[in-house]
Amino acid sequence: MPRTRHEPSDGALESLPAERNGGKGEHIRDVLTAMVLNSRDGALLPSERVLAERFGVARMTVRGSIDALESKGMVRRVPGRGTFVQHPTLTHSEIFRSFSEDMRMRGMTPGAKSYRARTRPAARQVAANLDIAPGDPTHYIERIRTADGIPMALERTNLAAARFPSLLKVMERDDSLYEVLGHVFGVRLESARQTVTIARLTDTEAKRLEVGEETPAFLIERISVDNMGKVVEYGRSLYRGDRYAIQMHVSPPSQGG
Repeated sequence: MPRTRHEPSDGALESLPAERNGGKGEHIRDVLTAMVLNSRDGALLPSERVLAERFGVARMTVRGSIDALESKGMVRRVPGRGTFVQHPTLTHSEIFRSFSEDMRMRGMTPGAKSYRARTRPAARQVAANLDIAPGDPTHYIERIRTADGIPMALERTNLAAARFPSLLKVMERDDSLYEVLGHVFGVRLESARQTVTIARLTDTEAKRLEVGEETPAFLIERISVDNMGKVVEYGRSLYRGDRYAIQMHVSPPSQGG
């Protein structure tokens, strides 16, 4: 009989270790947490009965572990259908923070992979946004930003090489760019101008973000400015639409007297 769309795969079940390290409930929570983090949003978890048999414990023990995941918003129960993976939606607000700082404030560990960096001549659009001449050398940094190891955004940014000549020598893959700019170059970032649009991911971009080709994405174009009013960076980054919501604060126009 063919497997239904929501039925868990045999591979996912077989990958669950039966042996225990520590208490039963703690071990099951650790294993299920890892399984949830490595599963797609909406994936169906094995049933309580199947998990109980796999671990050799009472269904009540399994139920308690799933309750703990549900309380953290990591799974959702649907009566009559099962328990599904639920990846949290992060809010991208107007507050000016680095990706690393934002993730730490959410209790998540920021990171990066697929790091690429090089110095190249500024294209006309990049030069105009950095307030430099076309062809001037710029540092281009591109990487997949992660939170707890999960890809969140494809970050691409440009900085004037004349202002930050040693940036690519001191910048490492997992570093916060803004922290490096502050600690090494004494830059105090104060504000940013951002434009948010809906983007269609290319096949390559979708693979790098580990999402399906039809997954929506936000294209966030940012120009960051320091406390002296000078442009520091110009970037165009893609954020996963299935993991982010954009928050904005709006006010009515002032009333004339």
